[in-house]
Amino acid sequence: GGGGSRAVEQGVYMAADLAADLDKLLAALGGAWLVLTLLRRATASREAAAVADGSAAPSDTAEALRRLQWQYLPAWLLFKAADWMQGPYFHEVYASKRHVATGEPFSDTDVSRLFLAGFVAATLVGTAAGSLVDSRGRRAGCVLYAAAAGAAAASVVCERPELLLAGRVVGGIGTSLLAAAPEAWLCAEHARLSLPAASLGGIFGWAYFGDSLVAIASGQVASRAASAGGPQAPFLASLPLLAAGAAIASATWRENRGGKGGGGGGGGLREGASILLRRPGLLSLM
Repeated sequence: GGGGSRAVEQGVYMAADLAADLDKLLAALGGAWLVLTLLRRATASREAAAVADGSAAPSDTAEALRRLQWQYLPAWLLFKAADWMQGPYFHEVYASKRHVATGEPFSDTDVSRLFLAGFVAATLVGTAAGSLVDSRGRRAGCVLYAAAAGAAAASVVCERPELLLAGRVVGGIGTSLLAAAPEAWLCAEHARLSLPAASLGGIFGWAYFGDSLVAIASGQVASRAASAGGPQAPFLASLPLLAAGAAIASATWRENRGGKGGGGGGGGLREGASILLRRPGLLSLM
């Protein structure tokens, strides 16, 4: 009776705290976009003045640049928010698991094996991720990242070690795709639109400025989610962010691919192995 009431009351307070943190996240994102909007207007005014005196490109170029920014940034920041929410809780969520057969909690060795599986998958796929997204499509690579990261996040509710292991492998693949696909898409689209080379750095600047804000806000929300629902909660809370990012990319990004002469990731891997064979002393630095 009394214990159940206290538990319900505590749950209500935790839910209220989580809602307050979600409000803070929305406020932080809203503030970031307000700053971006004001700076965009200031930039537009300077561009207009430069066009008037003949020292800048026409307004069509400026408009294309702004459109590209607003295509790329929302999807990118949603992907990064999901990634930031998951990162701090991998060890805690795996350490909370128990072996189905024995009921024994996962040991540090068990958790280490799961981490190692993810790192190995990211390393192996990372050598070919660039070539993969170039040939299959960079937008498709971003959507595949969201699917892989979502599957990995959903796997943390499982108790069977083999399913957790599969989730970490898929998550490692997703990590490689996140590092390769979105920025490759942006660079290719920027080149297709024949935008000024210097403007690409500006987009990346805004992307990583927004990422720093998203990292802080996502960490706060994930902390409250973990307090309310356990270490699995941040992973499950990241699923809507991944879905939204994939939906935006699918709806607003034009697919682009690389040239046919890019080769594959195997050449670089073979070259690296050859160097290590010739100079085994390099292994001592790893």
